[in-house]
Amino acid sequence: MKTRLAVLFGLLVLISYGFTQRIVISPQAIVVNPLPDPNFTAEVFLDKDPSGNGNPTYTIGESVRIGVRVNQPSYIYLYDVKPNGQVTQILPNRFDELGSNNFLQAGETKFFPPVGARYTFTIDPPNGLSKVIVVASRQPLSTGRLASFDDGAALATSMIGEGGFAGVFGIVVSPIPQQDWVTDTALYYVGPRPTQAAYGTLAFSSNPRGAEVWIDSNFAGFTPGALSVRPGRHNVQFVLEGYEIVDQSLNVRPGQTTTVNANLTAAVRTGTANFTSDPTGTTVELNGTRIGTTPLGPLTLDEGVYEARFNSPGYEPRSRTFEVRANQNTIVSVTLPRGFGVLDLQANVGGAQVFVNGNFVGIVPNVTGRLLIPDLATGTHELTVVAPGYSTVAVEFRIRSGLTTSLQIQQVVR
Repeated sequence: MKTRLAVLFGLLVLISYGFTQRIVISPQAIVVNPLPDPNFTAEVFLDKDPSGNGNPTYTIGESVRIGVRVNQPSYIYLYDVKPNGQVTQILPNRFDELGSNNFLQAGETKFFPPVGARYTFTIDPPNGLSKVIVVASRQPLSTGRLASFDDGAALATSMIGEGGFAGVFGIVVSPIPQQDWVTDTALYYVGPRPTQAAYGTLAFSSNPRGAEVWIDSNFAGFTPGALSVRPGRHNVQFVLEGYEIVDQSLNVRPGQTTTVNANLTAAVRTGTANFTSDPTGTTVELNGTRIGTTPLGPLTLDEGVYEARFNSPGYEPRSRTFEVRANQNTIVSVTLPRGFGVLDLQANVGGAQVFVNGNFVGIVPNVTGRLLIPDLATGTHELTVVAPGYSTVAVEFRIRSGLTTSLQIQQVVR
């Protein structure tokens, strides 16, 4: 039995299907879960490179064995995705009972073909960089759209191609939680190695970590991370809520690792505020600084908590504490109560009648000559004092809120 196992590394991009899943997929069908359970891992490797990190070389016709291990109980799906569009599902298969059972226990390692199998996997054309992909899932997956069994076939296959594999894979994993699946990819060369590597590695990090990374406008995962990209200049964008977006342009060289780090700065988030009052024309102070008179706004302010103080002649001042939230408008409104004070009148004629603004308010006592007039509104008033045989006195006085105003008058004999 012959099968060819092929892979091409490429720039990871986000394929949008309307799911809540975050999936990073390369144009060559390398699939990455950017938000997996950190305690759930799967490894795939070839017999010439047990580490799974190298790029071993095989010749056409040479036998190959594939190893898979997981650290959590999971269902295993193993694929060969060829550049010519053919997808072959290596596991599960219909060769034998071992091939039909794709459930692995935690820490278990399986090899394909297994020891003693009646079949082998051998390398066939074309030459080039090849791949094998493993998908480990805590739940069974419905993979019929990735590859299906023809009549009597031992391996499931399809001709959906690398791009089709990437697209369908997103649909396959969409029903299960993000943390319930993980992938791994092993690379190797068929035939001679090229004189120059087809890809470089881009390693990205940020402070703070956890930022989204977009490479050439394609979603590429979260910091910290690393991926293979085509050599050349790339634009890298770091996005984290509450922080300014950082853009960097850099050149990736073939076969080399280029590191990019972003020190993220907290974003200045703004909202707006409107100030209204009764009466209008009230002076507004914001955190002790006069900003105008009502009605006032909308004013653009940084996100945060502020204190506004409203002052108007003849009225009690009032303060309001309010919060400005990003991209929201806040209305700060007050009704100022009229202010009141007391007039302490000292007169020289007992029995004199006292009027404020034309209204009778009392009589000057004979003994003390002192009359207290309470509950006068703040502002300017007119006082009139009348007594038979004495001159009439008319004067203006000013009442201040919460204070006592003293006033002395003298009436003379006519």
